[in-house]
Parts: sequence; structure tokens; C-alpha cells
Amino acid sequence: MKALTVVLVAIVASAAIGMQIKAEVRSSELASLECDMCEMAVRTVVPMMDQDTKDIENAVNKECKALLHEIPFATKKCQKFVDEDLNKIIKELESGTAPKDVCKKIDMC
Repeated sequence: MKALTVVLVAIVASAAIGMQIKAEVRSSELASLECDMCEMAVRTVVPMMDQDTKDIENAVNKECKALLHEIPFATKKCQKFVDEDLNKIIKELESGTAPKDVCKKIDMC
């Protein structure tokens, strides 16, 4: 009976560890995705700084969808990124932050 209990505890523990590792990998992948999106946005925004914000938003959204074209939720993720994060990137660039430092400064990389 004790052996069965030990085996069951070991199975439950290994399943819990497996789920935790999977969650950490998923979290790491999302962080990498955010960083990639930010760096793409900076590359897109820099040459367009003198243009209308709506044009910049459209360009970043288009580039984002191209970057994430293989990911099922790309359209929603890109729109959320444009809505929530693009202005931070533009403000950092306008304030003189070097393009290579923008994504680190806003905690996306």
C-alpha cells in the first residue's frame, strides 16, 4: 500500500512539474514574442517619425501581421500591441531614446 502511495505521489509531482515547465516555456515564448514585436515596431517607426500617427499604426500593424503570420492569434495580438504599446515606442523615440534602447526601456525586451 505504501508503495502505491509513493508511486501516486511521484506521478502527481512529475505532472505538476511538467505543467510548471510548460507554463514557464510559454511565458518565455510570449516575452520573446513581445520583444520581437517591439523591435519590429521600432524598425518600422523610425523612418516614419514625420508621418501621421494613423499611417504609422497601419504600417506597424501590417508588419506585425507579416511577422506573426503563422500564429493563429496574430491579428488580435497585433491590434492589441498597436493599441497598447505603440504610443510608448513613439514617445521614447520622440524623447531622444536611441532606437536600440527603446524596447529595453519600456520593458519589452
